[in-house]
Amino acid sequence: MFFIPKGKSVAAASIIALGATGVLAQDMPEVRIQAVAGSLGGVPLMVMQAEGLDEKHGFSGVFDLLPSDSAAQNFLIGNSDIAMDNDIIGVSIARTEGFDVTAFYPVGNLYMGIVVPGDSEAETPEDLIGMNVGHFGADSGTTMFIRSIVREMYGFDVLDEYNFSQVGPAALVPLLESGEVDAIFNFESYVSEAMLATEGRYLLQAGSDYARFTGGFAPWITNMVAHTSWLQDNPELAYAVRDAYDEAIAIMSESGYEILREDYIVSGLGITSPQVLDVLIENASTFDYFTNEWTPEIIEGGYGFLGGLAEEGLVITEVPEGVMVRLEDLVGEPDA
Repeated sequence: MFFIPKGKSVAAASIIALGATGVLAQDMPEVRIQAVAGSLGGVPLMVMQAEGLDEKHGFSGVFDLLPSDSAAQNFLIGNSDIAMDNDIIGVSIARTEGFDVTAFYPVGNLYMGIVVPGDSEAETPEDLIGMNVGHFGADSGTTMFIRSIVREMYGFDVLDEYNFSQVGPAALVPLLESGEVDAIFNFESYVSEAMLATEGRYLLQAGSDYARFTGGFAPWITNMVAHTSWLQDNPELAYAVRDAYDEAIAIMSESGYEILREDYIVSGLGITSPQVLDVLIENASTFDYFTNEWTPEIIEGGYGFLGGLAEEGLVITEVPEGVMVRLEDLVGEPDA
């Protein structure tokens, strides 16, 4: 705390106050970072902002939470330096279309899946064949991941076998609660809302179920993604953002995910009740929703996953080079 002796001018007090609140941050390089509003993937970004982890790690963050239907385009046209809401399928598609973007770190494990009400008799995705299922678009990352995982694990295409109703992610919750659909595809925190509303459960928890199927590997619902040229031009900032993210998820883990009860996170996620938070915190702890494991072996697993999709021709037909990189391989070791 700063104390101003009597007789000092207001101007002097203002100078000290500005120093105390981080005027030096104005001299820090700016990094524009985005995530999807309402998605759990935006929580590390919220923690970074609230805890001042940007300035701690040497950059001034401009943090944006965007609607899911415009976030990808916002990033591709250059309105953000780093997107924390992209996935490797989307990166593959973008590179095929000529955008030189790459995933350089993981963010969210697959915190999504197929949710059914508590009284559902379905035990596996096969039991939903011929039934009514809600999703929010065949080209969404959530549906693409579930489609590919079900295809690999159970041998059928959900787009052929389910009777789909399409509405927005938030609208899927009342759709399931009303009984208009027998199951929904969704991501957190809407998964937890649906579970609370219907005493429901995961029929397929995409990350953990697929990891058991493969013997340990599962892809990510969100990654840190940037234009390759930005990473090459700003290696120190890329590492700084990565370090800030590492600290953010450590804070989350050390709190047992209780930090999700903070008002700024509740507001950012649009949580409807403390009971939803209880379910979300339990799910996050149970399924370990965030990661920073980014080894060559894991990246190789990611390419293998994409290769399987390309062979099937479900959502991509080729796997371009450069979809995933390690910063160490692209720009060298930090402080080298």
